[in-house]
Amino acid sequence: MMFRRKNICLFTIMLFLSMFLMSCATHGRRCAIDVLKTQVKMESSKKEDIFKICGEPLTKDDNIKQGTEVWHYAYVEKNITGLGVVAHVAGVGSEWESNKTVLDVYFKNDVVVDIKTESSNQTNMHWQN
Repeated sequence: MMFRRKNICLFTIMLFLSMFLMSCATHGRRCAIDVLKTQVKMESSKKEDIFKICGEPLTKDDNIKQGTEVWHYAYVEKNITGLGVVAHVAGVGSEWESNKTVLDVYFKNDVVVDIKTESSNQTNMHWQN
């Protein structure tokens, strides 16, 4: 009897640990926005400077008429919340929090002319039928 309780307890702990480890996901490449603000100078920093800080962009766009190029970076991080773990274990749904950051760097003649960032934080609940 004692052996069975120990196994159930161990199984429960392993279940919660595995759910905790699987409860977050990321996509994209995180670029340090605060580092960009301190190290990048408009009209003087170059593509190499951005590449050193942020790495390869997700996509690149050219605007031939204006002579500009835009590098796009995006990063999404999802974490299941405490309520989401309980709801998932109970089989009624899941709740997660997502943080999204989008960064666009504009170049003209390989020199930074503008940087635009957008961030959002959302909590979503999905109820299962």
